[in-house]
Formats: sequence, C-alpha cells, structure tokens
Amino acid sequence: MTRTRLEDLDLNLIVTLHWLLTEQSVTRAAARLDVSQPTVSHALGRLRDLLGDPLLIKSGRTMLATKRAEGLQPRVAEIVDKMRDLLLEEEKFEPSQQKGKFRIAAIDSVGAVVVRAWQKVVQPDAPFLELDILQPAVPQAQDLIAGKIDAIMLPEPKMLQLPPGVNIDEFVRRPLFEERYATAVRRGHRLENGIDTEGYIAAEHILINPEGLDVGVADLALKNAGLSRRIAFRTETFLLAREIMMNSDCILTGPASLFDPRADDYRVVDCPVKLPSFTMFIGWHPNWTHDPQHRWVRERLMSEIAYMAEHR
Repeated sequence: MTRTRLEDLDLNLIVTLHWLLTEQSVTRAAARLDVSQPTVSHALGRLRDLLGDPLLIKSGRTMLATKRAEGLQPRVAEIVDKMRDLLLEEEKFEPSQQKGKFRIAAIDSVGAVVVRAWQKVVQPDAPFLELDILQPAVPQAQDLIAGKIDAIMLPEPKMLQLPPGVNIDEFVRRPLFEERYATAVRRGHRLENGIDTEGYIAAEHILINPEGLDVGVADLALKNAGLSRRIAFRTETFLLAREIMMNSDCILTGPASLFDPRADDYRVVDCPVKLPSFTMFIGWHPNWTHDPQHRWVRERLMSEIAYMAEHR
C-alpha cells in the first residue's frame, strides 16, 4: 500500500472533511464552505479514495456516517481548530482601525441592553465599528445560518419562535445572564411605592405578546392561585409596552432587562406574583469563534452584559 505524504495532501480536504462529518450532508457542507455542491461531491470522492472508506452512506434522503467516519470526526474537528488558532494567533488586531458592521439578532428589550453595553465597552475603543440590531425573524434566517449575522441572543429553554429552518443547536452557545421578571409603573403612579396582590389584580395591565398569545407568564401564575388580572393593552414589542406604561396608569410586568436602572420617568417595584426566571444565552456561527474582531467584541459585550445584569 502506497502511503500519501503530507506534502502531497491538499489541506483544503481536511476542512471539507470536517464539515462533511459535522453536517453529514454534501449540501449543508457546501453551504458552510461557501462552494458549490459538485465541488464538495468531488472532494468527498477524493477523500474516499484517500482514506479507503465511503465515510458517508446514503440512507433514504439522508446520509449516515460510517464507523470509521464517526471515529475520525472529533479528531478532525480538533485539527481544524488548531489550524485556525495557528493562522490567527499572529494576526494583529487594532480595535481603533476596525470598520464595518457587527450584526446581532435580539428581541428589542435585549437589544436595548446590547446598545448600552456597546456604548460603554466597544464604541470608545472601536468608534468606526457599526452595530446592527435585527429582530430574530424569518427574513434573517438565511443570514443567520450562513454566518452573516454575528450573534443571536435568546432564552433557554426556547421561549422564542425562531425562524423556520434555523436550528439553534448548530451554533456555539454561552450563557449570558439569569433573567428575572420585574414590574414597573410610571413615576407618580399611586402604586410606585409598592404593590400587593390586591393592588396588582385591581390595576390595568399591559401584556407583551411577541408570539401572539392571549396570556403571559403572570397570567399563568395567577391562574394557578385562582386569580386573574385585567389586560388593557397588548403589544408584540417590549419597548412599545414600556412607552404605554410611562404614559398610562397601567402596570407592566416583563423581563428585568427591559427596564433601564438609570431611568427617572418610571419605577421598578417588586411583583407580588412569584414568577420563574430563565437564562439568556448568546449564540454564534462556529466559523466566528476564532475571528479576532468577533472574539474581541463578543467577549467585551458578554462581560459587560453579565455585569449589568448582576448590578441592576
């Protein structure tokens, strides 16, 4: 058997093999590599000849990895990661010279938190870098899959309806902060010094319903106690709900990140109804993990957002 010398090997095949074993699909691997499907099919043929194994076998409409391929997958992934580190470790990164856009998909309340963090820890050192906040909606699905959106912020377990075709399990995920619910009223409201259960039920409320639901977390908790509240307004956006609260006698219960601790036109009070908290995560396409600009921005944002959540 003739051995293949490393010097004779096309190292692009290693990266192609990585995505083929990761995706177990020629089509999806081609999308990851940003090349045509025939190109990946040709590379798969070369890899089969080189390794003496079919690697991926068709089973109906899917492809299944062979035993050899399953054994190769973690080792190849490690090699690709080390190759990325080697190529990027000497790359100089100057934040003050960075231009372009950093795109984050997030619901508007979390987007507001991102903006505050960006202004504090990114913008001063990278003044020419632009921030784009996008709603995690259907039109952005392909950009998210293709890695054209830099990060997505969402709760876990999945409390948002993600766009069709977007599988969040394909992304790198890290916890950002523990989100709790809070209740707020405008300054001058008769309940600004505190709300008991009786006052909470008697008041009019604003329901934030991004998924179009008729009830929210507070309604479910009240129902379990044999109680209910009166909804005066419903809106799909968090920031509009906050605007309504500041210009009415309605109470707003929502994620604590919706409320700016620096605001002087409304006051956050303890909700008399016990509501469950949830973890907010940040996710990004694996291709961004070792990118110097992405790493610099995301690490600063993650640290500052976690700090803000802890000290609000």
